[in-house]
Amino acid sequence: MRTFKNLIGGTMVLAASFLCANSAMADWKLVEGSSNLSYGTIKNSMIGENNTFKKVSGSLNDDGHIDITIDLSSVDTQIELRDQRMRDIVFKVAENASAKLTGDMNLQAHNDQEIGTSKMVEATIGLELVGEKIEHDVTLMVTRLAENKVLVTPHGVMFIDVDDYNLVSAIETLRGLAGLDSIATVVPMSFNLTFEK
Repeated sequence: MRTFKNLIGGTMVLAASFLCANSAMADWKLVEGSSNLSYGTIKNSMIGENNTFKKVSGSLNDDGHIDITIDLSSVDTQIELRDQRMRDIVFKVAENASAKLTGDMNLQAHNDQEIGTSKMVEATIGLELVGEKIEHDVTLMVTRLAENKVLVTPHGVMFIDVDDYNLVSAIETLRGLAGLDSIATVVPMSFNLTFEK
């Protein structure tokens, strides 16, 4: 099940939205303080919890290439022991310090987007996580906040199937350590990404 509508896609969208008639193009940088990437977990079939990454960086260049880096060691589940288990058991940060979202899109299609307007973009992006890279179809909403700033958010609910990344056994290990009956292996994700030039 690869319906994960992701960050990177979001990034792509953003690229499209602010391709202005500006002769001197430069990379658009992710504004970390105004951006957020989070995911939800559901345990024992009924308890939902929010988790986030404190450090996300990235850029979009004038050729339409998007490059997002997620610092996996910055995972925040609001419980330190659980953070450590996520780092050691699921993400294995000693071997996989970061996750990557990459992709390319045609920015020319959105070079006329006006400030204050939003547009949907569909694209295919690659998510590289714990040594596995899989392409996902994404639908994103790009809102142009200013001449030099855009906001990218998902359009609809995004999901990632941990089985696609061979993480089911790691999730099962977590379940056993926590003494839970179950932990869902399909994970909802959300993000809001602000890019500025």
